[in-house]
Amino acid sequence: MTSTLGIYATSAALIAVSLLSAFAYAGVPRSSYEALIKSESQELGLYNHTDKVRVLTDVNFKEEVLERNRSILVEFYNSYCGHCRKFAPTYKLLADELYDWRDVVPISAIDCAADENNGICRDYEVMAYPTLRYFGPGYAPSPDNYGIKILTQVPDEIRSLVAEYVAAENKTSNMTSWPDLKPLQAAHTVSTGALFDGLDSLKKFVVIVYEPENTTIGIETALHFVRYPNIAVKRTSNLELAGKYQIDGSRYRIATVSRQGSIVPYGSLHETSLSYKETIESFLKSQHLTEKPPTNDPSLTRSSSVIDEHENAKIIEEVRRNKHMVYQADLEMAVRGTLYNEIPKSSHISGEKLLALQRFLGVLENYNPLGSAGRKMIKDLSAYTKRHTQELSGEDFEKELKRLEDEHGGSAFSSKRYIGCIGSKTGLRGFTCSLWQLFHFMTVQAATSDKSEDPLEVLQAMHGYVKHFFGCTECSKHFQEMAMKRNIWNNPTKDEAVLWLWAAHNEVNQRLSGDETDDPKFPKIQFPSTSSCSQCRKDTSHSVPSAASQTPANWDKDHVLQFLKNIHNPEFISRYGVDNHDILPPTLEKMRQKRMISSVFSDMDMGMGMLLYGFCIVMLVVAFKLFAMKKGGYRKKPYAHNLLGKV
Repeated sequence: MTSTLGIYATSAALIAVSLLSAFAYAGVPRSSYEALIKSESQELGLYNHTDKVRVLTDVNFKEEVLERNRSILVEFYNSYCGHCRKFAPTYKLLADELYDWRDVVPISAIDCAADENNGICRDYEVMAYPTLRYFGPGYAPSPDNYGIKILTQVPDEIRSLVAEYVAAENKTSNMTSWPDLKPLQAAHTVSTGALFDGLDSLKKFVVIVYEPENTTIGIETALHFVRYPNIAVKRTSNLELAGKYQIDGSRYRIATVSRQGSIVPYGSLHETSLSYKETIESFLKSQHLTEKPPTNDPSLTRSSSVIDEHENAKIIEEVRRNKHMVYQADLEMAVRGTLYNEIPKSSHISGEKLLALQRFLGVLENYNPLGSAGRKMIKDLSAYTKRHTQELSGEDFEKELKRLEDEHGGSAFSSKRYIGCIGSKTGLRGFTCSLWQLFHFMTVQAATSDKSEDPLEVLQAMHGYVKHFFGCTECSKHFQEMAMKRNIWNNPTKDEAVLWLWAAHNEVNQRLSGDETDDPKFPKIQFPSTSSCSQCRKDTSHSVPSAASQTPANWDKDHVLQFLKNIHNPEFISRYGVDNHDILPPTLEKMRQKRMISSVFSDMDMGMGMLLYGFCIVMLVVAFKLFAMKKGGYRKKPYAHNLLGKV
């Protein structure tokens, strides 16, 4: 009896633990979740507090760009876009070189990969990344005015164009930091006093710089010294006027003029604004003249990060140990990125683009990796999109998506960060990695189900999505070219579609291996490696899985296909790093554990019941026998006694 009570007590404890675990995994409220994602996204962009790039978000964009008494240069970028990643070091260098200009034209950037910035990137009709736009003083958006687009990514050309735009602006009374960028006039050269006419009394020197024809060196130099209260910079392309200050355009290109009329010419090492700047700074240092004290720029202040670096290191170690594992968290992050970020940024979705969206949501409805609430949300969203036969706006799509998420209790997603697609550095892997994983997963699910007979169902949806919605413009272009070259439409079976995507992914890995976007801790290889699947290669002499050493002839496609089907089997998808397990379907292991717990009760109850039942039957039989025997004994004893008595 004591042992039975102990077993029941143990079982009750197991139930209590299970219930507590269920409560512990309760979903995060949507408001808290969005705040977390927003905080993370600001830290995960390509620019941070260590750069001179002013970080813009949905919170400060209007304040920084609209109706200001200065200009601003804005880069619209996607943090997962390979071309944006390659351009980021260039833009950082440009921002550093032009940091002196910040009172007139700060260098800034906004990450369109952050969900909260969708509305801005959509409203400004950003169709490619990176996109550079110049916004002048007093800018107000209008249907035909989304800033001046800068079509080059060459630093010297960007610098020159921005200088031209700034010089063309009309200075108004409220533009207190705006320099006088007009060329030197003949009237200024009449006397030293004329040169200082209109300048405030703080100005001790005027610096004359020679600006060769068809250059902006003089404008750029003037902008470098906006923050120096004691000097004014004037430019001229007229050698006759310049000659009055001992400038000859070759040996001497710069001259300083004091209020007392002292003129000193200077040479420069190169005919560039940066070289001019160095020369003038040497002069200012000799005169003990400095720029005005710097003001705090909140956009350059480090934001509080919710990312635990120690936790990241643990995840990276886990992923490197299981290199061929597919993670639930990555699949969900891909779904989230497509629905909440990329699609809503489209202003208008119609025609071929609308059809591509409907096809994408159709395959997502059939083969998504989400739990029941997420699957229902995708189904409803797909139906909503199909009801639009002519046009759908990205804004309306986003509103319906958020409404459906609220309707389903905000429990569509179990994860909020990358696991297998985590990068060792900011800006590496992430969304693009997870998107590949999602499409691999869906091709395998399509191949192992009978929901559709169309072998091109997933590939067609992927092609349309990448063509019309994928935020990396160069990546989209490369993929479309590769798809045509590799005959994407010539896959007669679902298994061949699985292998086509695998081979295409390896081609991309080979092309990008070792470039700026390659993560040193997760280098791009020809997948799977021999350590993951030794049977997948006919020739295993190449032990190192380099992109260059393995050609398609080395593969055993039958084993590759089976390997891909195995690692993308929903039962083998790793849930390491999942935040809310309860909203996902139970795994086989969980079901076994559940059966084990239930069997403890079932077997115990059944055993106890059968034991008690048998015991009762035996006791009844024994009792009956004893009773019968006892009763029979009472009858026979007197009879025997009588017989004996008679004898």
